[in-house]
Amino acid sequence: MKFRFLIVDDEPLARRLIASHAMKMEGLEMAGECGDAIEAINFLRTQTVDLIFLDIQMPEVTGIQVVRSLKNPPSIIFTTAHRDFAPEAFDLEAVDYLLKPISFERFARAVSKFFERRSSGTATPEKLTEPDDFIHLKVARKVHKIQLKEIVYIESMDEYVKVHLKDKTLITRENISTLERKLNKGFFVRIHRSFIISTKWTSAVSAEGVEVGNKLLPFGRAFRQSALAVMGINLK
Repeated sequence: MKFRFLIVDDEPLARRLIASHAMKMEGLEMAGECGDAIEAINFLRTQTVDLIFLDIQMPEVTGIQVVRSLKNPPSIIFTTAHRDFAPEAFDLEAVDYLLKPISFERFARAVSKFFERRSSGTATPEKLTEPDDFIHLKVARKVHKIQLKEIVYIESMDEYVKVHLKDKTLITRENISTLERKLNKGFFVRIHRSFIISTKWTSAVSAEGVEVGNKLLPFGRAFRQSALAVMGINLK
């Protein structure tokens, strides 16, 4: 038996990536793809699917609003670049909550959850999980396990990088770009060639920069537009 799925995302590259991942999984059959929420709602009026891979932030209507508009929604796996919507996704009994860019390993885990739910015949939601909730950081001769929720911001100096945690600061020789690749995009945002901030600890955003705790960290000209887009903020 194959389960029919629908991909809903306003980014063509994101749709292609999900479709590519799904092709590697037995038991899934693609029913279609939609570039926005309105198109998805119209599709679901005439088509039945078992599972939707649903982006949250889309023009006009969000993925959250799509689910709430359906009388009997199918299983949902949310896909997004933002951590902030996880509580709402949990309330809607989503199967899982995937952060972009979505690795195949993480995708497969989410689909396995869906298969398990269907085979057990239960709709009871499991606790939503986040990928990579810690990183390893080499400091001097030790390798520290750092919880991502403890990281406030990361600061690049000339020959080293300071990782500012909630209660202390660690200094490493690792490159800031190397650290950036280890972090969950959407939760951490590169705002300057020398700064990566955690959205968890952000208190305010202005044209000058981002307030993290009691510090104002500046935007770099090359990073400002993309950083604001990732944070979902419009300063106009």
